[in-house]
Amino acid sequence: MISNSFIRCLCLLGALLPCLVQAAEKVEGVVESVDREGLTLELRTGHGEDGVLKASIGRGDARILEKGDAVRGELVPYGSGRRLQTIWPNEAVKRGTIARLGRLLRKDTLHRGSKVFRGVGEYVPKFALYDTDGELFLSESLKGSYAVMNFIFTRCTMPNMCPAATERMKQLQAMAEEEGIEDLELVSVTLDPEYDTPGIFTAYAADKGIPTDNFHFLGGPEPIVEDLKKQMGVLAEPHPEEIVRHTMSTALIDPTGRIIYRIPGSMWSPEAFLREIKKDRKSAG
Repeated sequence: MISNSFIRCLCLLGALLPCLVQAAEKVEGVVESVDREGLTLELRTGHGEDGVLKASIGRGDARILEKGDAVRGELVPYGSGRRLQTIWPNEAVKRGTIARLGRLLRKDTLHRGSKVFRGVGEYVPKFALYDTDGELFLSESLKGSYAVMNFIFTRCTMPNMCPAATERMKQLQAMAEEEGIEDLELVSVTLDPEYDTPGIFTAYAADKGIPTDNFHFLGGPEPIVEDLKKQMGVLAEPHPEEIVRHTMSTALIDPTGRIIYRIPGSMWSPEAFLREIKKDRKSAG
């Protein structure tokens, strides 16, 4: 027989659950100031003095946010104060561009049907996402350069997966610089779009000592990432232990936007991609 005290406990838990679910408050506003050393910001969310909130932020966000930036994020309790996390740019023009190209990408994905995967010889689809600085990144900006593209996520704990792939991309970046190859861009798209914000990717790149002038870590709306990974031949699904269980594929794209080389897995050779670039450059005359 269930006791009255047990029933009361269940009722109390039921009353608390909505509070726990609502602990993260979605907010948006304009950055008033950033304390890069103290890792805090002031965000104007309304009019008047009462419309400014102060919250702690991550070190990646503290590095890239500037006064006047329009942002949105989640406000959560943090010690005796609050923390603004999952911070995304909130500028209307950028969001509009990403949404517009996202709709075109979705239409193309559905139209391709069972032939959604783009193989060697096909062109990379058009898309727009955010880079580590929170700036708009267009696939069209890769035109005129060679590009190496893969998919990873920052919370990946499998050493032979994302960490290994990122290390090889870093090696490729350094080797290309040593050989004087200036027309090479590296692109890593997140497989964890709800978590990998520009600030998270900024901290990730800094921890790994990766210059982001030609190494672009990209994130944005989940539907866009979903369509893009399908078209680029990457499978991924949520996993209780690994966060995301996924396959890996790295593609080389020529200056016209055409896929000219692809290799599965994460244990590829940077030298192989450099050879393919040189071979394609030679054949192009």
